[in-house]
Formats: sequence, C-alpha cells, structure tokens
Amino acid sequence: MNHKLAISRRIRHILVCACATALFVSGLAPAFADGDNLKEGAKKAGHAAGSAVHDISHGAKKAGKEIAHDAKKAGKEIGQAAKEGGREFRRALKGDKH
Repeated sequence: MNHKLAISRRIRHILVCACATALFVSGLAPAFADGDNLKEGAKKAGHAAGSAVHDISHGAKKAGKEIAHDAKKAGKEIGQAAKEGGREFRRALKGDKH
C-alpha cells in the first residue's frame, strides 16, 4: 500500500470538511443578526464557529492517530526486514546454508 497516497487522502478529507464548515458558519452570521440584537447574534455566531472548529479538531486528531498507526506498522515491517537481512548476512559470513 502506498502510505503517502493514503495520508494525502486523509488530509484532503480534513480540508474539505474545514472548508464546508467555514462556508456554513459564514452563512449563519447574517441570519442571526436579522432577528436578534447584534450582541446576541455575534454570541450565537461565535458559538457556532467554536463548535465547528471543535468538530474539525476531532477529525484532525483521528486522522493523525491513523497516520501514526500506519507509520508504526510500516516501521515494524522495515525493522523486521532489516533484522532478517542481518541474519542472512551473518549466515553468509559463516558459510551456513540454513
């Protein structure tokens, strides 16, 4: 599996969610200002923006954990291959044939 490609998909997903949330929040601010007084509208818009950022950060945290898990798994596979390569090299020096 191409880990670099998988990482870019996750990051792209996070960015799309962030942009969609930003567009949603920007559309809410004028709607709140119409019926309520300005202070209350600003308070509601701020709360909506804060909630959106909170949700985005949870998505980023999840993606970060997945990336770290994949990197750990790849590191273990590379380590095992290097370990086996070292064993084969030692056997070749000794002249063993298994």
